[in-house]
Amino acid sequence: MTICTRHPNSAKPDKSTAPTITAVALLCMTVALSSGSAISQSQMVVPSGRAIGQPPISQDQLVGTWTYESVVIERTDGTRVAPFGPDPKGSITLFADGRYSLQLIRSDIPIIASKDRLSGTAEENRAVAQGVISQFGTYSVNGAEGTLTLHVETSSFPNENGTDHERIITSVSADKLQWTNPAPTTPGIAYSTLRRAKAPAQP
Repeated sequence: MTICTRHPNSAKPDKSTAPTITAVALLCMTVALSSGSAISQSQMVVPSGRAIGQPPISQDQLVGTWTYESVVIERTDGTRVAPFGPDPKGSITLFADGRYSLQLIRSDIPIIASKDRLSGTAEENRAVAQGVISQFGTYSVNGAEGTLTLHVETSSFPNENGTDHERIITSVSADKLQWTNPAPTTPGIAYSTLRRAKAPAQP
């Protein structure tokens, strides 16, 4: 319970102090609400991006192949970029045995003019390096905290080799998955939306 009191020496506030007292009163009301019934609504969002009261996440919900629909990075200055373009191509497969494989590729990478993968120009190789992330390793799920942690064994971005990378799951359903990545390969916060891959058509 939050109690707000008036200073003993402030019997009658004059006009100059009235705005300050009003602001303090509003602050007290806000604190009282946030510590009471407002929390029971289970709609407050914690810094991780998970809403208080969301049900735990299980590994079974995540197992399978998910295709990327969008990846947007919010930089520290507030600007937003799509490092893999407006139509990223890629997927992550989370196997039931705890292993994973991830590929994420820009759809507009220019072809190598020489048609030899090992003989690209500096500009061509730069476009490939900046437009592709591929990695594999193992993963773990913390259901209570709603996190998926990728334990990277090997990555096309070698700085990731042998490191752990957390994804904070903000929403998951049968066919849609959303998460934030607080430490992407480009500084900032990455927001990703994925869809469960459809089973291939039967021949």
